[in-house]
Amino acid sequence: MDVRSIILGFLMDRRLTGYELRKAFSLSFSFFSGLSYGSIYPALKKMEKEGLITLEVQMQDGAPNRKVYTITEQGRREFMASIREPFPLERQRYGFIMYLFFFSHLAPQERIRLAREHLLSVQKVREELEHASPAIEKHADTFQLMCFRFGQRFFRDLERNVRDILGEIEKGVGDETDHDEGKGTEESP
Repeated sequence: MDVRSIILGFLMDRRLTGYELRKAFSLSFSFFSGLSYGSIYPALKKMEKEGLITLEVQMQDGAPNRKVYTITEQGRREFMASIREPFPLERQRYGFIMYLFFFSHLAPQERIRLAREHLLSVQKVREELEHASPAIEKHADTFQLMCFRFGQRFFRDLERNVRDILGEIEKGVGDETDHDEGKGTEESP
């Protein structure tokens, strides 16, 4: 699902400001989508030009003006068409695994450091999801809650997997396959 469809989906239920869209995006999609905050505002401008949404500027005293977005009938039709499209199975790209594949080129302490740092980043996301749980459970519909719980399970499993890999690295598993620096680059006599 692209950023346009996600924005339209949020606007199906109510009018939202750009800030509210960012917040909803952060709580709902940031843990399983590669879409960034930076893609939201350009998409909003383009969608307004295309007639999928409207923008109302609400003047405020002593505060920045509020820009409130509303979905149009055309936007509703586009959203419903996009959500009915079959979706392909996506190959997951997980950067840590690509790095791990080449860890034999690193010193054992570098491997441990990188794996520990990655574990900390995974734990941080898992903790953020746990912290957001009461708010999500209070406001999410059944299917949104299913997505959120999927994310929670995903990050618990990911944390367990990375912890297992770190344990193996710390035990020295794979040290026997270390590549010597420059190995294979010497010319034979």
